[in-house]
Amino acid sequence: MSSFSRRSYRSVEIAVGPAYWPALGWTALLALAQTVVIPLLAFRGAVPSLITIAVVLYASRAGARRGALLGLPAGILEDVFAGTGGGWTVATTLVGLGVGALSRRMFADGAFAPAVLCGLAVLVRDAIFWSVMRAEGFPHGYALAHLHLALWRALLTAVVAFVFLVVRGRLVADKTTVERYA
Repeated sequence: MSSFSRRSYRSVEIAVGPAYWPALGWTALLALAQTVVIPLLAFRGAVPSLITIAVVLYASRAGARRGALLGLPAGILEDVFAGTGGGWTVATTLVGLGVGALSRRMFADGAFAPAVLCGLAVLVRDAIFWSVMRAEGFPHGYALAHLHLALWRALLTAVVAFVFLVVRGRLVADKTTVERYA
């Protein structure tokens, strides 16, 4: 038998969760809204990251691989709209991978914990983004201003995610689980 057979994998996942293609479509619409509409609603120069909310909520329900698979095109879209050289792609993919891995140990239902996770993911995502930008030659003198902006962005993202999850919890009832068999 080949070493690439299913039996050689550690576990088999049966993913019962949000479908990928509708999530990708909604994320593309959120990327457009993030660059066209949301900057008009800036508070203290910061705007909530709708893309991070989409990737974090999807990854927390779908797992690490599927979260990274949504984070990659979402980051590419954000890089295209922002005109950056790949920083958002790397950051969003890693955040989707990390949140999906963390979701094995986290209860993803409710509103408060996922909203806080969205805020923390913004901080991690911004740190990764600015590390990539610094490696590309961006001057490090703006670090304190970017940290201040990232803190406001994280707070705004957590608030928007919390409001979305509360409203969604009252309107939509879906069961999303990922079952893993050893």
